[in-house]
Amino acid sequence: MTAARIYGPLISTGDLDGQTRLFTEVFGMREACRTHVEGEQAAALFGPEVRAAEVIVLNTPGTNNGAMLCSFDPPCEELVRDQDSRLAADALKVIDFYAPDHAAAVRHARERGYAVVQEEAAYELEAGAFREAHLWAGDNVATAFLGGPADFFTGYAQVRDRVVSEVLSISSPVSDAGPVLDFYDAVFDWQVIFEYAITDASLAAMLGSGEDVQLRGLCVGNSTREPYFGLMDYGISSGAASLRGRSGPPRRGLVGAVLLADDLTATLSKAREAGGEQAVASAPTDLEMAPFGVTRAAVVLPPHGVWHLVVEATNPAPADR
Repeated sequence: MTAARIYGPLISTGDLDGQTRLFTEVFGMREACRTHVEGEQAAALFGPEVRAAEVIVLNTPGTNNGAMLCSFDPPCEELVRDQDSRLAADALKVIDFYAPDHAAAVRHARERGYAVVQEEAAYELEAGAFREAHLWAGDNVATAFLGGPADFFTGYAQVRDRVVSEVLSISSPVSDAGPVLDFYDAVFDWQVIFEYAITDASLAAMLGSGEDVQLRGLCVGNSTREPYFGLMDYGISSGAASLRGRSGPPRRGLVGAVLLADDLTATLSKAREAGGEQAVASAPTDLEMAPFGVTRAAVVLPPHGVWHLVVEATNPAPADR
């Protein structure tokens, strides 16, 4: 068994129904449960400022992956990211999905009223030619359609017969990858599973950079066949601003990720050993949510400060296709 794996993104929103429509209509997820948490439970899961939360857990049929959407009381108007901080580090940025027919996936989103940015990146990697288009939705949640060689994505996406796959990865620009890599290795047993580099004018245009981008990515996780984090350095000469301390509830947007751990107690112990007491932001609290069942959860903060909601869940059954 692995120590932990990524279930999917954790999103704070001012519009639960709107975010649910995005992920169900465009990205093929289904609602697994809606629940209300309050008091000490809400504060433990989402931070001391949160008195109560409405939570929706989504799942990609046929997988153990999905997303968690949350709306908080009291509401927060601050966003993790805006258009001026698209290149900033130390906060999650883009939720990636494989699109077997890239043009059809972009058209599918636009037909449902979503604005996919006009600039699309087209770049070459060793495996072949790739295309990437971003969709910025409410709360400045960014998602990406990735297209490329079908043989390549056979080793990455479980779902390859629909408009898009399950969550493939979540990009994570970082100021300093070294301490984050060390923490992930020590606490979650994650390794670098793929590396890539991109220098392309179309990528700079899509990212809104006024200068050349020399992107270097380190994909970190258990396997390319599970969702992973893409630790990125854009390589811009002016340097990237840091959002450390802004990435987490109750701010709105892509605030973190939901992880599934085999043993929560052991995971929290490893986090304290690797990052000190500040690496564990909450004590374990009881949790009952489909598809996780009756279990416990706590918050872990790696060196870049991104909110990791760790749920103790061993081999949950995948949702029906």
